[in-house]
Amino acid sequence: MYFQIALSILILYAQAKEENDLHVVFDKNSKQFFEKNEISMIFFYTPQCGHCERFQPEVEKAAKQLKEEGFVFAKVDGHNYKDIAKQFEVNGFPSVILSQDHGNKYKKFEGPRTSDSVIMWMYEQLNEGTKELKTIQQIKDKITQSQLMFLYMAENQEDRGFKRYKDYSHAYGNLEFYHTFLENVQQELGFGPTDSLVAYKKYDKSPVVYQPKQIKVSDLKAFIETNQFQRLQEYNEDVAKKIFKQDRSTLILLVDETQMKDRNAHDALKSISLDHPHEDHLLFIKCSVTNQLFPELQKQIGDFNGTPALFGLQKYGVYKYKFNQAFTKQNIDQFIIDFKNGKAQKHYKSQKLDNPNYTQNVEILTGNSYQRVINSSEDWVIFYYNSYDSEHVSLLPEFAEVAKLITQISKVKFAIADVTQNEYSDFSDPTDIYKIRIYKGNKNYTKFIQKVNKIQRDRLITFIKEHSNYEFHDDTRGSHRDDL
Repeated sequence: MYFQIALSILILYAQAKEENDLHVVFDKNSKQFFEKNEISMIFFYTPQCGHCERFQPEVEKAAKQLKEEGFVFAKVDGHNYKDIAKQFEVNGFPSVILSQDHGNKYKKFEGPRTSDSVIMWMYEQLNEGTKELKTIQQIKDKITQSQLMFLYMAENQEDRGFKRYKDYSHAYGNLEFYHTFLENVQQELGFGPTDSLVAYKKYDKSPVVYQPKQIKVSDLKAFIETNQFQRLQEYNEDVAKKIFKQDRSTLILLVDETQMKDRNAHDALKSISLDHPHEDHLLFIKCSVTNQLFPELQKQIGDFNGTPALFGLQKYGVYKYKFNQAFTKQNIDQFIIDFKNGKAQKHYKSQKLDNPNYTQNVEILTGNSYQRVINSSEDWVIFYYNSYDSEHVSLLPEFAEVAKLITQISKVKFAIADVTQNEYSDFSDPTDIYKIRIYKGNKNYTKFIQKVNKIQRDRLITFIKEHSNYEFHDDTRGSHRDDL
């Protein structure tokens, strides 16, 4: 027993805690940290170093931004943990190191001590960045071959806008960036003399041109991020991140490409996507049922009746809207207008059930059947629970017993609602503790208040009798006594 406690304390001690988004690494957890992180940034400092104190706020800003982008930043007290400093050949402080291959390869940061400089330097080491195209034919070949590419047309390497573009090109490892210093290149490609940055997308009718009077870092980043997707593209992990982690409004078409009707639906959406303005940041996505990510996407969307199926997703995929008409350009255009204005028909995730009853007296509610119950003129008691929580699941038989007792003496009906497998139109409460509501017709309900994951039978029965519109023909209560 004492050995297990000591071991647990040792494991907790060895884990790298965070301070201002910086993982604290020391002798006892360094091996575990580098085994876990293939790539990481490390800030070496000493407690009495004035330069370290002044640099640390910038490091923390960089750490916060890189954390949002999936990178890990750590800090090491190089005075007290000399072996870690020696491992990365750190002889002076402050120092920032890029660790690769779990600490087996590393590079030392050299540059201005600002958060932007640290971030840009890291990306430069990880990504190749923009490549020069030296002839018009090279440019035209790349435009033909690429699904999506950015081209910067600059007078020379000293162009301020080009320098900023070059820095940002290192930050996006999955995109193609090119530049050229050719004279009259804008004229050769059909652009105006002040046009400098262009995004080419294979299926778009025309390229997207960035035309600022003066290039700003924030605007440049926004232009790249707005245009880093084609108008209609395949569902993949990068797209999923945009939808469910970065809140991009999305139209997603689910198709079985062996079916002609599905291919026609795809062609209709593709045509509309090409006509749609880039400025509204709306993503047009296609996902085939053969896509390896389709099962996970289906969990997010829930049950639907075959393909083709078109959905609108907003707010990290929480709000869903379903297209329920024939796949014509006119109908889809109207759906997009309604979707953008919040007027499209809401879709709620709903599980498939082989049997809609939990017991003879308790119905199982799905996202689809829920509206029927809450719009009913009858009294319904609904038990909302998290099916991943064993405490919640263990309470279902107890709730069923209450239902059995009450239905013998009244017309009150009972149901259970699994909030992990379904979405319910008027329910968004946290489910750390189960929830119970009694509906009394026309969506009017009263909440049963409880603070523990237990069914307090007498309290629940009293609550139902006090708030139901029905009469009760027998005041007998269950013999069960609650442990309060």
